[in-house]
Order: sequence, then structure tokens, then C-alpha cells
Amino acid sequence: MKRDFKFWLTLLAFSLPVCAAMFIGSIYFFNCGVNADCSRGFLAPVIHTPMPTLLPATLPAATLSGPIDFALTPTQAQASSSDEVPEPSVPGQPGAAVNLNGDAKAGADLFKIHCATCHGQAGVGNIPNPGSGDGTVPALNPIDPLLKSPDLKVFATNIDLFIQHGSVPEGPSPFRTMPGWGDKNAITQQQIADVIAYVISLNK
Repeated sequence: MKRDFKFWLTLLAFSLPVCAAMFIGSIYFFNCGVNADCSRGFLAPVIHTPMPTLLPATLPAATLSGPIDFALTPTQAQASSSDEVPEPSVPGQPGAAVNLNGDAKAGADLFKIHCATCHGQAGVGNIPNPGSGDGTVPALNPIDPLLKSPDLKVFATNIDLFIQHGSVPEGPSPFRTMPGWGDKNAITQQQIADVIAYVISLNK
């Protein structure tokens, strides 16, 4: 029994250094390969290239292609409000004419008498208006598209407001201004309805 114990103890004492040498040798081989300086291998130190988290101060600052202005310019503001239906400078409600049936033929005769002087024959415009912002009286043929509407009642109301109450065009001192035909009772509500029917007929 003692003899067997000594045998195994001797074998273990001999095998441990051999196993240790083999283990260390395998690590060295996988890490360094055949190079004595051990400059490669999976355990070789990894060289990292530093990557700065901030831009160096020597680089030019990043700039945008142009300034950003969140405020509307006058042109942009005008464009944003361009969809608003024009209204006369004199406020007021629609007159009774919008509830009447207009006669376009009778309106054509009235237009020649009362309106053509400023708006031109058949409403084609091009009548000078010195001192106004546009320099001419607005044409009614074709009329400002924002005044038009597929709903004839709405279309008639947009025109009626100008005829009823009149309007002063923009500008320092416009030579021609729109009189309030309805407010002054210069023509009847039926006649206004006839003129409205004629203007609508010019803008089918």
C-alpha cells in the first residue's frame, strides 16, 4: 500500500511540472507565434487610435447655407394673406339686392351709365387712377379671382359689398374712389341686383 502511494506521488510530482510547461508553452505559442518579440497574437496589446469627441478648435465652425429667419418678410406676409377675399374699405352688411333676381341685360345698360367711366367698357379696366397703389381702377372682366365663387349667392355678396358701401383704394391720394351706391340710395336695390347679374355674366 505504501509502495503504491509513493509511486503515484512520484508520478504526480513529475507530471505537474511537465503539464505546467506545456500549458505555458501553448499560451506563448498562440500569443506570440514564432516571433521572439511577441509582437502579434490574440493576447498582444491592441493599439487604439484616439478619436476625439469634440471638433478640434482649429477646424472652422460649422455654418448653415444661409440665415434662418422665423419672422415673415413683407412679401411672405402678403402671400400668406393673399387667399383672403377682398373687402371694401368701408365696412357694412350685404344689401337687399343679394336676395333679388337680377337681370343681366338691364344691368349692362346700368353699367354703361354708372360704371364704365371707371371700370371701362364691359369692365375690362385699364382706367388710370393716379395716386392709388395699383395706378389703375380694378378690372371687373376678369374680376379678381378671389371674389369669384361657384356659389352664386356668395359671388353676388362679394360684389354687393363694394356697390352698397363703396371703397377707397390703397394709395396716398387716389383720384378715383368707389361710391357707396346703396348707402347713398343713388340707385335702387333692384338695379344693384341687375348690375351684379351683369358682372357675374362677364365672369362665367
